[in-house]
Amino acid sequence: MSGEQRRHGPSRSSRGGSAAKRIFAGAVVAGAGAYVRSRDLPRLLALWPHELEDQSETGRQHLLAKLRRALRTERRRAHAAHWSYDLNRHLGLLSAYKGELANLGSGSAEQAQPNCTPSAGEAGSGWPPG
Repeated sequence: MSGEQRRHGPSRSSRGGSAAKRIFAGAVVAGAGAYVRSRDLPRLLALWPHELEDQSETGRQHLLAKLRRALRTERRRAHAAHWSYDLNRHLGLLSAYKGELANLGSGSAEQAQPNCTPSAGEAGSGWPPG
């Protein structure tokens, strides 16, 4: 191999990301779609009942922060090849995080205007007269 570099397949940049993302992306998306807070979160995080039932904007932000912390910890365990790392827990946390993000997006849109009809004062409603 005089001066030549030996390559075993396509480079990482041409493959489109890490192998784990390609392999487990479908499972995470499916898990996020089937996510139910009251069923899934108690298995993943230690939460008080009032934290689990809190559907407010601040409650959801607090829960997302807890999920981010748990994901960070689980990622550290994975990178360190720690004996307590659990791939199923990691995937569950990621699914719960994405499910909560989806709920946060849909919840804030519903609270802003639940029925999508123009409210008084918007263009075309004829009010206020001017």
